[in-house]
Amino acid sequence: MQERMPYFDHVRGILVALMIMNHTVVVYGTDLVLENPLGGFLTKIIIWVGAPLFMILMGIFFVYPNARPASVRIVRGFKLFLLGLVLNCLRLVLPYLIAKFVNPHALSNFHYLTPNSDFPVLWQLFYLMDILTFAGLAFIILALFDLFFKKDWHLVVLGLLVAWAAPALWGTGRDWGVFYPLVQPFWGNALIQGLESDTSFPVFPWLVYPIVGVLIGRAFIRGKALGAVVKKMLFAALLLGASGGLIVFLSKTNQFGDFYRMYPGATFLCIAIDLLWIGMFMLFAKFGVFQKTLNYLTFWSKNITLIYLVQWVLIGFGIVILGYRQLDNSWIVLALIPVFCTLSYFATKKLLRSPRFMRVLTWFTR
Repeated sequence: MQERMPYFDHVRGILVALMIMNHTVVVYGTDLVLENPLGGFLTKIIIWVGAPLFMILMGIFFVYPNARPASVRIVRGFKLFLLGLVLNCLRLVLPYLIAKFVNPHALSNFHYLTPNSDFPVLWQLFYLMDILTFAGLAFIILALFDLFFKKDWHLVVLGLLVAWAAPALWGTGRDWGVFYPLVQPFWGNALIQGLESDTSFPVFPWLVYPIVGVLIGRAFIRGKALGAVVKKMLFAALLLGASGGLIVFLSKTNQFGDFYRMYPGATFLCIAIDLLWIGMFMLFAKFGVFQKTLNYLTFWSKNITLIYLVQWVLIGFGIVILGYRQLDNSWIVLALIPVFCTLSYFATKKLLRSPRFMRVLTWFTR
């Protein structure tokens, strides 16, 4: 079994910190905060780079350091999807019910989370698709792909098909009534100005990113040297960056959509930037740059799922007191970031010492 590669931990560790920053600003800041330069940086620049990078790393670890049997990965996918729904109960449904009785004003902007008016509010909160539900579906789909598509070019073609087919699928099935939730996780509602997404990370087009990660993971499985992998990633980044930039420049459509639903041009650009980002940390490791400092991030990476759960539960219950998207003072919102980072760290350390809790979490994630 190959040893864990530190540069992946370094990248994920930084992303965890950026994730908490982003979630704090998005959940508590009003449009006034989100649209100022700092809020825009934390909610747009960071998330545009960070979220796709999470997905690429997920694809890498899907096959590296050792690929499990398809049946195991499919079962894990179902359990991750279920864990995402459990998290929705803890971070959205319960805070909503509590706030409804003790602080109804806190919910005045909850319509951002419930765009489908023909479905009950509690159902929309429970079935809001996010990273964990996407990860579950991605595990299932990638496991099935791995059974039939053994060549790298197979995955390249599949990735291109996913990226180009996505815009045609958005909103499909929206008039299917109670059957719409069957397809909601795959593409969500239509990309219409003013209509919030009901699926934060729809399979179309977000499956492209873990597919890229699988290709990187396969390169390491074959024993390719670090330098050789970095060179291939650089070539891919230049090719995708040039292609994506050309599409963005020539297209009359806003290729960036609403971030959750991006067209191929923006998707290719995000992949290019993320490949360069990962490659930079690989080179840091190769030449011993910043390694002692970056190693402090390993804890955040190794416990990424638990920290993800903890920070969302803390931020979710904070809505009861602070309200959802109701703070218009940027300094107050920024002051909350170190608070939630600190609380998330110590709560995670505490839960790691609970054998009973860890048995439950391990069942969901293994």
